Amino acid sequence: MPWRCPICGTENRDDALTCRVCGAYKPEATTRRVAQIAKEPVSAALLVEVLESPVESLVGRRFEIKVTTPGAVISVGRAVENQIVVPDPAVSRRHLRLIVTSNGVVVEDLGSSNGTYLVEGGGERLIKVENVGRQAVVRVGGTKLRIALLPS
Repeated sequence: MPWRCPICGTENRDDALTCRVCGAYKPEATTRRVAQIAKEPVSAALLVEVLESPVESLVGRRFEIKVTTPGAVISVGRAVENQIVVPDPAVSRRHLRLIVTSNGVVVEDLGSSNGTYLVEGGGERLIKVENVGRQAVVRVGGTKLRIALLPS
C-alpha cells in the first residue's frame, strides 16, 4: 500500500524506505512526529529567471522567493493561483512544483500535458521528479526557466 510523505505529501511506493522527492524516511510506528525532529535550517533565496519564452514580455523576468524552512513548495503554472505564473499557452495551469531541500531543489511535474524537461549538455530530458541540485535549466511548454538556490 503506498504511503504519503509526512514532509512534502508525495505518494511513494510501499517498498520505498525514503520519499522519492524530499528524502524523508517512511513513517513507522516508532517514527517521531515531524515537530520533534530537528530540521536542518535553510536560509536561501530561490531564483527563477525566464530565459526564453514565446511570451516576449516574460523574457528576462526574475522571481525571487525567500526560503527559511526545508520542504518549502513553490508552484509554477499558467493559473494565477501559482506563486510563479507563466502565461505560455503550452504550460499547464498547474504544471510543476519546486521543493526546496537542504540538498538543492526538487522539480516535480504535476501531470502536465506537455511535460517538464531538464536542459543539460545541449539536450533535453523529460522528467517527472528530479533533484536538480542548486542550479538547473528546465523547459515548460515553450518557456525555459533557470532555477537557482542562492544562499542568503
